Amino acid sequence: MSASRFHTLDNKLKAIAFKRYGKQVYRGYAIGISFRDLRTGYLISVNGNRTFPAASIIKLPVMTYLFYLSDHNLIDLSEHIGFSYADKLPGAGILQWLQPSRYTLWNYCRMMISLSDNTATRLLVNRVGRKNVNRYCRKIGLYKTFLLNSNPLTEPPNRSANLTTPNDIAKLLARIEKGTGFKPSSRKDMLSFMMGQKYRFGIPFALPKGFRCANKTGNISNVLHDCAIVYAPRGKYVLCVFTKGFKRDKAARMVINKVSAAVAAYYR
Repeated sequence: MSASRFHTLDNKLKAIAFKRYGKQVYRGYAIGISFRDLRTGYLISVNGNRTFPAASIIKLPVMTYLFYLSDHNLIDLSEHIGFSYADKLPGAGILQWLQPSRYTLWNYCRMMISLSDNTATRLLVNRVGRKNVNRYCRKIGLYKTFLLNSNPLTEPPNRSANLTTPNDIAKLLARIEKGTGFKPSSRKDMLSFMMGQKYRFGIPFALPKGFRCANKTGNISNVLHDCAIVYAPRGKYVLCVFTKGFKRDKAARMVINKVSAAVAAYYR
């Protein structure tokens, strides 16, 4: 794909991000987009360095730090830890509905990503350490990603809410897909967790037949995000679309769908 075609795509994404959405949004709403072609490295950033409440997107740095520790023999993913009634968090996931039990760190990580389980997230953050996750983010160049709370469901978003940017997460997804800093088995597991993610309303929903996608969503009050590694007939790319300030999730989903469709059209 030529640079000129990317330039045209840049203009299309800006048109979506800076459109006036009228009564669908609150004052101060924002749309952030980060696109990266994985063959050329070409980057399109529209509000890509803007900080958003991370919601469940913060689970991706937690996952990658866990596999980083495993790859460096600093933790054993077959280790079992238990959860109690006091550990349970509402929102996404299945652990809140189960009797207290014990699972491996690997299984908690799978539940954290594929089912977006909030209880599993809390358990893993408590196991590896919030400050350690933040140090890892700085180490790999995610300078605007902050894990401030082991509960990803901070409602409404406030000063204790976790934070990140579309560009930070796009960089992280590119590392995962390329296997940068990870063993092949760890890369395979992380991609498998994301490909098995049950929330497919955003980027995957708008992809044409023949495209595959590994994604992770985030959703709290008036905040809706999706980020994905997309495998298309004409190449691979990373796409992150963050939204805040939309009054209804449906309107935000339509924005994410529109961005996904616009990018996919260049990879048919």
